Amino acid sequence: DDIGVSSCGCGALRRGDFARGASPVQVAAAAGSLGDGETPEEAAVIHLDGGAFLMGIVPADEGDPTISHLDAEGPAREVTVGPFGLGAHEVSNRRFAKFVESTGYVTESEAFGWSFAVEAFISPEVNATITRQVDAAPWWLPVEGADWRHPNGPDTSIADIMDHPVTQVSLRDAEAFCRWSRPGGRLPTEAEWEFAARGGKQQRRFPWGQSVLTGPGKATYRMNFWQSELDQQLRRKDGSVLNLYGYGDRSLLAVKEYYGAGNLALDGYTSTAPVDAFGPQNAFGFYNMVGNVWEWTSTRWVRDPHAPPVDENAMVKKGGSFLCNPATCNRFRSSARMMFTADSAASNVGFRCAYGPAVA
Repeated sequence: DDIGVSSCGCGALRRGDFARGASPVQVAAAAGSLGDGETPEEAAVIHLDGGAFLMGIVPADEGDPTISHLDAEGPAREVTVGPFGLGAHEVSNRRFAKFVESTGYVTESEAFGWSFAVEAFISPEVNATITRQVDAAPWWLPVEGADWRHPNGPDTSIADIMDHPVTQVSLRDAEAFCRWSRPGGRLPTEAEWEFAARGGKQQRRFPWGQSVLTGPGKATYRMNFWQSELDQQLRRKDGSVLNLYGYGDRSLLAVKEYYGAGNLALDGYTSTAPVDAFGPQNAFGFYNMVGNVWEWTSTRWVRDPHAPPVDENAMVKKGGSFLCNPATCNRFRSSARMMFTADSAASNVGFRCAYGPAVA
């Protein structure tokens, strides 16, 4: 419920709100041997020794009004992770297609028959058939026929984006792929994911440093995020960005108009980008840890780490997505986190696999 500060709205997506009482057909179990579906080269595993690091909000972000305290990024605290491996890339449509072809696996979005997509990417013909919306984020719509092969509706395709991250996958779908991929395959914990994203740096906003853009004149894009023609209108004299959730009752309409205005794609991409786009984001060699698509973790969502989960079905996703922008969703940072229910899926949520022992 708490998306009132800086959000692309995907935190409001809950399949159960639209499918109460519905029972999907039985999702096919992955057939064949587990843990040998991919070669080491295909999985591109980077092995990390683990260690202690500062996890959570960084000093540069403390006090930023576009970062919600309800996300519980802070306080920063020292956390230790053990040795583990993590895929250098988000899992691509090509890799997921190989998994489905090898096992006959059926995703939850296919079983339910629908999933969530952003109105700006839905065709007018399909949009005309949709009668409901996500009330807390009306630019997100439940779309019949949206699944991993058709991320924005039945008339869309992944044929030309096989090297982009697979989307429209639930927690269960992601876990099934990782088990099939390589021995010890699983989803990373939130702490493992953030350890890998930080790349050995301490208290930096992004895997590479402090600034969104780098290089001469701060003109080099290091990740895939949203750039709107409205951004200049929202920029204050001091360079900060006016957050659209500051308009009270008009906020949701303002955000809907923002995404409806389209993406200028100054980073080269209007939606998802290839999993190897922009080069490694840190010294460890990981690509697209922030931006592009949110990534599932195996960590249950809690605001207070000592309290029970607010929803047994709620999980942590990390990294932000191509929909992020300080005007709407300032979560394309290493410490950022958001809730997502385990049975949900969306056109901006994917995953990468961890390998080896999980952190206790």
